[in-house]
Amino acid sequence: MAKSNVRKQPSVLNWMGTLILYAIPGVNLIFLILTAIFAKSSSKRSFAIAGILLILVFAILVFAAFAIFPDFFTKLTDTMRQAVHPAPIGEVIPVA
Repeated sequence: MAKSNVRKQPSVLNWMGTLILYAIPGVNLIFLILTAIFAKSSSKRSFAIAGILLILVFAILVFAAFAIFPDFFTKLTDTMRQAVHPAPIGEVIPVA
């Protein structure tokens, strides 16, 4: 009997493992790159490439926001710092 060229589709459990690994920060990018290179299933490979592209687009948008609006992020940082470490009672905080 001849071997069939049909590949087995990933199971639901396989996809659950994929999504769990994709949700772990730091591990997700490494996992996506390895999946894009070594996946046997075309659906897994496409999923990994789409994930890598989404991460790249998001990173470009974040860097662009920091480059275009540096004053906003500086003020936001100062506001957050004051919220975490408020001035002692009686000390005057200069208003920018």
